[in-house]
Amino acid sequence: MNVSGEKKRSGFTLVELLVVIVIIAALAALSFTVLPRMMRKAKASEALSNLRQIAPLLTTYATDHSMMLPAAENNEVIVDGVASRLQWTGVCLNLLFPDVAVTEFDRKAWWDQNKPFLKNPLFKGWTPTNPGYALNEMIAENADAARETPSGTDLLNFSVPLAAISEPARTPWIAPSEITRYRLDSAGDANTFRTGGRQNLLVDGKLSVLFVDGHVETLTPTEYVTRRLYEFPRQ
Repeated sequence: MNVSGEKKRSGFTLVELLVVIVIIAALAALSFTVLPRMMRKAKASEALSNLRQIAPLLTTYATDHSMMLPAAENNEVIVDGVASRLQWTGVCLNLLFPDVAVTEFDRKAWWDQNKPFLKNPLFKGWTPTNPGYALNEMIAENADAARETPSGTDLLNFSVPLAAISEPARTPWIAPSEITRYRLDSAGDANTFRTGGRQNLLVDGKLSVLFVDGHVETLTPTEYVTRRLYEFPRQ
């Protein structure tokens, strides 16, 4: 028997319910604004880490091929005595997975299972042959133009001698892009990195660029053009 005469309280008051609702709404709003930003920063960090891991693979390829850098496309590799032609991303995969048939590199299921670091997490439109990183096609163009007799061949298939790059710390090599090679030598080209599919590859308006010496810089496309980095290696 309740001798105090007070009734036992049950449930919540209207004010308490309103306070709870306000707190939940505030947390939900915070998650919609902060969480996507945090997720993008995490993807940006992963994309940058991937970029740094690409350089040793390309350098290894050069060491195994008379100090010739891989071309954007049509690089020959030998697997189990069979010659295959691969784009530069396939060359990297072949070095990472030497016992895998190169035909596997074109299968999305293989990428999903093995999760190689050549897949750019910022690139929503990736495919196995277009994973979101690109080779600087100006390397081949400038190196070929500097020869006494330019080759006249398709520069996407042109392998550049490492010795032709006199300033590797100023020669851009790989950058995020929506195709497997990129060209960035004018204000118009710089603008393409801020529009279309490429804008999703920029982080705070900046592009992460791997240079031939292995270091990575983060700069805006306009800064890339202003510094005339497309001139390296110099003609």
